[in-house]
Amino acid sequence: MKKLLILLLALGMCFCLAACGDDEENDREKKSDKDSKKATPTVAEDPTPTEAPDDPTPTEAPALAIATTEVWGDFTVGIPEGWTFRKGDVFSDEDTSVCSVKKSDFSYFTFNMESEKTATQKYNYNKNTYTNEQVDITCTYAGIDWTGFQYSDGWGGYGFELIATVNGKPVRVSSCGFQYDSEAAELVLGALAIK
Repeated sequence: MKKLLILLLALGMCFCLAACGDDEENDREKKSDKDSKKATPTVAEDPTPTEAPDDPTPTEAPALAIATTEVWGDFTVGIPEGWTFRKGDVFSDEDTSVCSVKKSDFSYFTFNMESEKTATQKYNYNKNTYTNEQVDITCTYAGIDWTGFQYSDGWGGYGFELIATVNGKPVRVSSCGFQYDSEAAELVLGALAIK
């Protein structure tokens, strides 16, 4: 009985292996038939050389540019093409001391006009909170001299916080998703005007 069972198992395995081999052979034959049925494209050769087009290749991102300008309170801000402008903040969309230019919920610039005490407190709080790869920075955009810090979110993204006094008014900029010297920061901060 034991020998019969072993013989049946061996025969079953042989049939399985034979069936697998047939399937592979059939798949190869089908693929070969498909390949032979495909038309081979012919390309006529142009004897005159052509110059490469001056247009950017499809993989190049279009240059970022200001599409519109918004005035809110003492702020005049430029909004890049495809971005949005938000008046106020989460507490009040009527608050003229704050506004945002947003690429997305995670990539934005928020402009705050606060008392010197409040601006300093919030700036210091953020500096003590966002400490990953933090570096102190200074920069000038649109004639405004900013001081601040840049940080990393730990996943390859960046943010920064800047503070300045413009026309006797303390102004704080919080940015998420950008480095302070990125194309977006140069464009948005370069378009900022404060009364």
